[in-house]
This record gives sequence, C-alpha cells and structure tokens, in this order.
Amino acid sequence: MTHDELLAKINELDYVIGTEPSGDKAVLALRAVVELHKPDVSWFDKTEPVCGHCGWGKTEMVYPCPTIQAIEKELK
Repeated sequence: MTHDELLAKINELDYVIGTEPSGDKAVLALRAVVELHKPDVSWFDKTEPVCGHCGWGKTEMVYPCPTIQAIEKELK
C-alpha cells in the first residue's frame, strides 16, 4: 500500500478506538512513526524510493522499510 493509503488506514483507527484516551495516544504514536518513515528519493538511484528516516551516511533503506512493513502487516 502507498504511504498515503497507510496514513488513511491509521486515521480510520480513530473510529474503531473511539474516545478511550490510551487508544487515542496509540493512534497518534503510530501516525507519528509512519510520518517519520515516509518515502523519499534515493541519492544513488533516483527511480527507487527509500525510507526518509532509515539509513545513515551513505546507506539507504529501500521503502517500505522494515518498520513500515511491520505496521502494514498488522493493519491488513
């Protein structure tokens, strides 16, 4: 799924969880993580998306990174 589709799916969780304070915080935390791990353009291969948060120095992580993959797996 795309990054925008994943964020939309997380936004739907607000309706499932309702007004429970701990649930609201969990959704906010999950959304913050997904927003950090958004796709970006690779420095090395302009055609392949990379995670804008993972990687360091000259190392890049292909998007979706393991963090996004784990979230997508649980939300399917």
